[in-house]
Amino acid sequence: MEVVTPEELGSWLLGESQSKRSWPLTLLALRKCIWSFGINRDHVNPKIIQCRNGLNLRKVVNPDRISMEKNESNTRSSNGCNSRETLLKLQNHFTKHVKMKKRHEIEKIAQIATDCASAADSERIVDVGAGMGHLARVLAYKYGLCVLCIEQQESLSRRARECDGEFFITVRKSLPDFKGKKPEHVTLEVNTSSDTRTKLPDCINEIFNNRFNVKADRQGFGFIGLHPCGDLAATLLRLYSEQENIKFICIVGCCYMKLTLEETEEKPRGYPLSRYLSQLKNNSLSYTALEVGCHAIESYCDKLKTGKIEDLIVHAYRAALESILVAKNEKLRHAHLKSVKVTRGITFEWLVLSLFGYSCCCDYFSRAMYIFSYCKMATANLPSEYQPNDSDFKKPCVTEFLKSWWRAVAFSSLRFMLAPLVETVVLLDRFLFLSEKNLAPTLTPIFDPRLSPRNFVLTSIK
Repeated sequence: MEVVTPEELGSWLLGESQSKRSWPLTLLALRKCIWSFGINRDHVNPKIIQCRNGLNLRKVVNPDRISMEKNESNTRSSNGCNSRETLLKLQNHFTKHVKMKKRHEIEKIAQIATDCASAADSERIVDVGAGMGHLARVLAYKYGLCVLCIEQQESLSRRARECDGEFFITVRKSLPDFKGKKPEHVTLEVNTSSDTRTKLPDCINEIFNNRFNVKADRQGFGFIGLHPCGDLAATLLRLYSEQENIKFICIVGCCYMKLTLEETEEKPRGYPLSRYLSQLKNNSLSYTALEVGCHAIESYCDKLKTGKIEDLIVHAYRAALESILVAKNEKLRHAHLKSVKVTRGITFEWLVLSLFGYSCCCDYFSRAMYIFSYCKMATANLPSEYQPNDSDFKKPCVTEFLKSWWRAVAFSSLRFMLAPLVETVVLLDRFLFLSEKNLAPTLTPIFDPRLSPRNFVLTSIK
């Protein structure tokens, strides 16, 4: 690991080419185990995981169906979106102010959610953690679903309503006959308490009855969650399994390290969920492991292969900063710091001088100047007595850390190598939770992992 190049390591981790180097047999065996036991993340040639005794949902959850031409026949005529030309015009409005990653996710999951709703014979869907409503507008206006958005932050719900109004006004300028039901937005916390699981379905039914004038308690409704954080995904799965009138679920997980691992009377655990894993003695996953499971090995290897040192060296900076913080106070170990993107061209000194109308720049900055800039920005949320000072950077151990930055990068690479295996455990636990209740789950990679690291959708239809 001392002599291997970043480009070579990135290619080897992905198994893209034969290396002339003699790699340790244990490392080769580990890579093979990860490939063998991990779920296939390839969205281009997806392998759908499904219960043998469940419904055949391959036609429902099929990423290849996502195209404008094929979507046309599934679009409700009540929206006025019954032509390819109309859909193309709307597409530009749907993607306004939406980043490329989010566009990719919305395009894929909206079609799958619509197909699930059709298979469940229910046109009512609840978007939990809806944010600013970008997905909800596609479901409502493009696919004609009755959409209820649940968001914990009132500011996001308020902004979502504003976006709905702006969208409708803009669309009517180019499509005067455009019709459609606006998504409904409510500010509500969906927590893990049993009280929430008891009252939430009735609350949802009441909103559908009052605001959409439809009887949701007759045909039921479905859940969709695009990256519900931590325990929220587990809560939605429990609700789905307990409530008869929740007809389908479609979720993509996120933030595994925020899962509750120890169950209490007030708070059920978010992992493990399944009876099978709960009965195993060695089922535990640490916070560190779950955090690693949130990373995409594909995009990290791309950085290695292109030699983007600035994107990689941040691991060495964080390690050096950790030694400084722990020396100041042991309680600062694993402290939550600000995220900092390391780039060339700006140092802390340059920022200070520019405030007074001066500028100072050069073509090359030393590693020490980089770490100084990084530390100041990363610890901006800490009390001043814990923030690094000049004397901290002169310590031999810090200097040595910076000189051996490649060791930290290589170590991080081996950690990220395990990421797909950790996520496999979490996803299969959720899959088993539903299958143990005869709810016929389906697990499919639908997103490009380089754009969206959490790229699996878990679906089930009653």
